[in-house]
Amino acid sequence: MDSLKNTDFKALASKQKSIKMKMRLLVLAHFQEGHSRTQISQFLKVSSTSVNK
Repeated sequence: MDSLKNTDFKALASKQKSIKMKMRLLVLAHFQEGHSRTQISQFLKVSSTSVNK
């Protein structure tokens, strides 16, 4: 799990063609920055249920 702390999820997201995978990586990037699920759902304009999944 420690190796994920140094992962640049935004860079990985920018390389993805799949929208679903891009959104997942962006959620991880926001979690890494310390944002809450509610904040992330607002940033990405998705439901909090989507963020939880």
